Amino acid sequence: MADRADIEAIKSRLDIVSVLSRYMTLTKSGARYKGRCPFHKDDTPSLYVDPEKGLWHCFGCGAGGDMFGFVMKIERISFPEALDRLAAEAGVKLSRRGDGARAQLYTITAEAARYFADNLRHPQVGKRARDYLEQRGYPPAIWAKYGLGYAVDSWDAFKARFAPRHGVQALVDLGFLVKGKQGSVYDRFRDRVIFPIYDLSGRPIAFGGRAFAGEPKYLNSPQTPVFDKGRNLYGLSWARDAISTAGEAILVEGYTDVLSLHTAGIENVVGSMGTALTRGQADLLARFTKKAVIAYDRDSAGSAASVRGMGILRNAGIAVRVAQFPAGEDPDSYVRSAGPDGVKAVIAAAVPFHLFFLRALAARYDLTTVTGKEEALTEARPFYQGLHSLPLRHEVARQLGELINLPADMVERDLARRGAPRRDTTPVSREGITWGKEEVILALLLQGKTRWEEVGKVAGPADFSPPYHAVAEAIAAHGDPIDVAEIVLDLDEDAVQLVSKLVIAPVVFSNTDKALRDALARLVRLPRIERRLAQLREEIKQAEANGDREKIDKLQQSYRALVVEKVTRRSHAQG
Repeated sequence: MADRADIEAIKSRLDIVSVLSRYMTLTKSGARYKGRCPFHKDDTPSLYVDPEKGLWHCFGCGAGGDMFGFVMKIERISFPEALDRLAAEAGVKLSRRGDGARAQLYTITAEAARYFADNLRHPQVGKRARDYLEQRGYPPAIWAKYGLGYAVDSWDAFKARFAPRHGVQALVDLGFLVKGKQGSVYDRFRDRVIFPIYDLSGRPIAFGGRAFAGEPKYLNSPQTPVFDKGRNLYGLSWARDAISTAGEAILVEGYTDVLSLHTAGIENVVGSMGTALTRGQADLLARFTKKAVIAYDRDSAGSAASVRGMGILRNAGIAVRVAQFPAGEDPDSYVRSAGPDGVKAVIAAAVPFHLFFLRALAARYDLTTVTGKEEALTEARPFYQGLHSLPLRHEVARQLGELINLPADMVERDLARRGAPRRDTTPVSREGITWGKEEVILALLLQGKTRWEEVGKVAGPADFSPPYHAVAEAIAAHGDPIDVAEIVLDLDEDAVQLVSKLVIAPVVFSNTDKALRDALARLVRLPRIERRLAQLREEIKQAEANGDREKIDKLQQSYRALVVEKVTRRSHAQG
């Protein structure tokens, strides 16, 4: 990857409209340009270009990104090749370093890992972090084995230590420093426990930092010349041999999930660093195994992004099962309470991912009603269309048909159709794209129609499901005012494509403030109600088994009140 300064210089000198116009005809449409997309059969212009933001997006096939992404896609070349072409055209002399200079980047990252590790062991500076780790069950031997560290509570301690030797720009390129407004530069990681991320060779290439309190709970290195999050898995360098021996990989979400299971002797475990699995991660895992078990907590496993990731793994040739931990438990907490044998029992009981998805639909919707059947079909459609296997698609349609009591061939036709009828209450863009809650919030932020300060009062990056989480995290890290050009430099290719869609397809609302409030309610408040309802159902079932009539009555009263609140909030959010 090139230095950020090189990319910024090229973008400042080249006009994205001119670059794209070499391959297609663009016509002005308001402040933007549009044309027929060259990446699919496009009868009516569906590709839009925003020259101010330097982004393009096609609302026919979903492709999008910046000028580098367009040249890579249409010329079928790599990023370095696209970079060379556009740099030559812009007259930018690349400062991209050769093998010796790239080795220097690894050296800086290794020095940073040692620095964080030394901070952790410092008698005064690292005491809070040491206490936290020991309370979590990670003794000093684990700190050493996995390279754990601590970033001190300072805005410039890292910069003061490393900038005199390595220069500010190299530290910005590697994600250790952040460029603020008015030219300020400050440490990215402050007062956080540090988890180094290693490549397959065992070299540190990036870092994750966990806060003791506040948001974001986890802060990760951005895309850098040595780190691409979408092509790495946390802990793979430690787990690769165990994966080969076991014949399958256990895929967890976070750093502590990996460490706790490894510490308990379950070593065929890697972390996806979030639930938005990418094609690059799936291809990497497929080099070591053809079987994987998704072991997220219940909420994360059922998220749309997780289900999409399961499909990506399956399409990469990996047989995917889903482990279901008890409500409120994740691998880290469950191995502490139930021990390694308890975790192994949950893994052994894992079900094929398509059955997990269908069971989740049955639990989420009342499939005896017309509305419940419609909602289940709507949610199943992108899942079905994302599968490459024809037999698997047929099996999904057949089993869903049984659940909703409709013929399999009718269900299959419905799932295969593109697009869906939209309700009048659903926010839409001018291009007719239906918006979900996270898309509404991020679109309003990226288009400058609201500020992160307002959103942050109700929701943090952790409330957004992947792939939206990465965008929200970048916005939160950069703060107000939101600079799209700066944000995309911290994102991978998939996230940049998402940003291009949200920026270019303007959201149409009669009342922007109300739209934001409603979307935040659906993002944060309604899911909390859903989780509490699920918990109450379990408690009612247990009380019925115990014959506790008085407790049943109290629980059912609470359940009915929550259902009324849910219906009220949902009607307000859709009105």
